[in-house]
Amino acid sequence: MSSSDALLADIGGTNVRFATLKCDGKIINEESWLTALYPDFASAVLAYGACVALKFPLRAAGVCAAGPLLGDAIELTNCAWEISKREIAASTGASKAVLVNDFAAVARALPVLPASDLVQVGGTHVVAGSPKVALGPGTGLGVASAVQGEGGSWAVAPGEGGHVDLAPTNDRELAIFFQLMRTYGHVSIERVLSGPGLENLYLAIAALDGVGLQAKPMAHDIAKGAHAGTDHIAMETVSIFTAWLGSVAGNLALTLGARGGVYIAGGIIKQWGSHFDAKLFRHRFEAKGRMRHFLEPIPCFIVTGENMAFRGLAELIS
Repeated sequence: MSSSDALLADIGGTNVRFATLKCDGKIINEESWLTALYPDFASAVLAYGACVALKFPLRAAGVCAAGPLLGDAIELTNCAWEISKREIAASTGASKAVLVNDFAAVARALPVLPASDLVQVGGTHVVAGSPKVALGPGTGLGVASAVQGEGGSWAVAPGEGGHVDLAPTNDRELAIFFQLMRTYGHVSIERVLSGPGLENLYLAIAALDGVGLQAKPMAHDIAKGAHAGTDHIAMETVSIFTAWLGSVAGNLALTLGARGGVYIAGGIIKQWGSHFDAKLFRHRFEAKGRMRHFLEPIPCFIVTGENMAFRGLAELIS
């Protein structure tokens, strides 16, 4: 006889996060451990089960991981694990095993987010039943969307949108783009719109301005210097980051017809709080020439809620 509990797991290159989903929808027993401590997913599941007294077999298991789902498996980029639906079912005994990209899980949480978990940035209203897009600058740049079917149920459309080409829109951005291209060859939006991307931007601007650096800047120090107004390179870095984020958000809204809103998740913008230049972001979001009229009513939101991946996984296995 199966347990009434379900397992939720969010696997990154560095950490694996577990939680237990109860029948009443409550998410409890959250744990975060280093993936390097365990040779594989099954070993980590057994350790988590022992830690929280989880009874196997489970009724369901929902897992997301940082990487593309190919077939029924995800091979993590920065971790030796390869996770598959078959392994999930075998290690948990669950008859329902779900495996998705980590940002697909975030996108699935969008339709159930309360207003208290969101800060609106421009626009007027969400069009019910229209696609919703999530993008999240953090360690990388996650992109995924949620689409409602005719029956009212929501499905997620994952992808690797963080690796599309970066598009400069003015002379300064073009100069920065060329500087990045000389260093990296292909310049994706993730190369700029992420924690490491902030550092890449700072180095490119310093090189263009002929400023010598004694040490490589760290993302949190760049943000701190920009917000304090003590580092002019950091200030421009954060400004260009914000502008490019707005442009990318507008591109996604146009591409996917996201009149259900564009949702900025990930840790960076949430940490910036009131320092985030919403006016600049929104200007670039709408600056699409003849299609400005389409974008003006579309609201953007900063997601302030926690445990987005767990909440999305809970919806996927419900």
